[in-house]
Amino acid sequence: MDADRILSLPLSSLSCEDHQGRISSSTMARSVPVTAMATESGENGRLCYAVSAMQGYRDTMEDAHRVVLDLDAATATSFFGVYDGHGGPAVSKYCAKHLHNELRKHADFGRDPIAALERTFLRMDEKMKTRKAAKELCEYGGNEYWENYKKAIHSSRFLPICGEKPPYDGPTSDGCTACVVLIRGNQIIVANAGDSRCVLSRNSQPMALSTDFKPNVPSERIRIENAGRTVTVTEARGNIPRIDEGIAISRSLGDMTYKDIEGLSPLQQPMTALPEVRTEDITHDSQFLIIACDGIWDCMTNRQAIDFVRIYLESNVSLAAICEAMLTHCLATPRGRDNMTVMLVRFKTTLPPPSPPPNIPPAGGHSDEAPPAATTAEVASCSHS
Repeated sequence: MDADRILSLPLSSLSCEDHQGRISSSTMARSVPVTAMATESGENGRLCYAVSAMQGYRDTMEDAHRVVLDLDAATATSFFGVYDGHGGPAVSKYCAKHLHNELRKHADFGRDPIAALERTFLRMDEKMKTRKAAKELCEYGGNEYWENYKKAIHSSRFLPICGEKPPYDGPTSDGCTACVVLIRGNQIIVANAGDSRCVLSRNSQPMALSTDFKPNVPSERIRIENAGRTVTVTEARGNIPRIDEGIAISRSLGDMTYKDIEGLSPLQQPMTALPEVRTEDITHDSQFLIIACDGIWDCMTNRQAIDFVRIYLESNVSLAAICEAMLTHCLATPRGRDNMTVMLVRFKTTLPPPSPPPNIPPAGGHSDEAPPAATTAEVASCSHS
């Protein structure tokens, strides 16, 4: 498939609503998009990466991301995370600043990264309920809740009752999705809560390494309904599956309004921060990863995104330029009305393909065929990234 074909693929229209189910005033109010891109790139001995983010038609930028190429030298772990905020940027910015550090400190990080990821995601919700976190979240702001809480903190300093503080239950009206990838040794470990997505290109074929967690996913619907909530699809709400005609995802960090049913554990609430964690080996034909928020996946299928990147790579275009080209492409589509973040991770060195079976001569004789040539590791140059 050539580049012109990819760029001309038909894409259906989409309601410009955010995860919380509002027809986004930020999307509708801005007739001219903010097209400035925040782009960075880097590499180490095993891989190279680039990431680019754009505000687009939204009034504010609610996405955040974090890359730590050498998170832990002892386990040779690299960290990549995309956080798609809704209701404001506070939770996504907080998680981008703290989640990887909490993960690194977890007791299971070295020996059981899957358990460490699961518990760290859940731990982030608990951290955000503390007053220390509240002060930081207030500074990020982004909605009326945080503005009111900041005023309440200021007013409490002058109350006659010493030490009285305003009530605080965590970020009730905003949250973020999180798609986190660890590269450790020869393994890809993906933890996902929400509808951001990670896709692997293997032999130029797309392989989804995460699930888009929407309320109508069967296992999610069961948990939601067991918690006493309902999954609704109404024309008034864009015919999009939602929890009680509200939020349109079923896993996230924050969003405490959907996690406050007494007597239920965090894993039993209508929404949960528990991530799905998948692992995949880096094989000789593993080429690159795309980690992106739904602002990208609303505009491109997995196949379209993989082909888009592949065509540019074949022309020796840098990863940073490819990320920016993808943002520009998505912005020009009917569905490109959201904040957008895309991250590319390209593997420098992969394992050699399996050796062919040995040439065993027939009994009592000798083969005239030459032995197979030795294979060498395939090295994909990333010097241009």
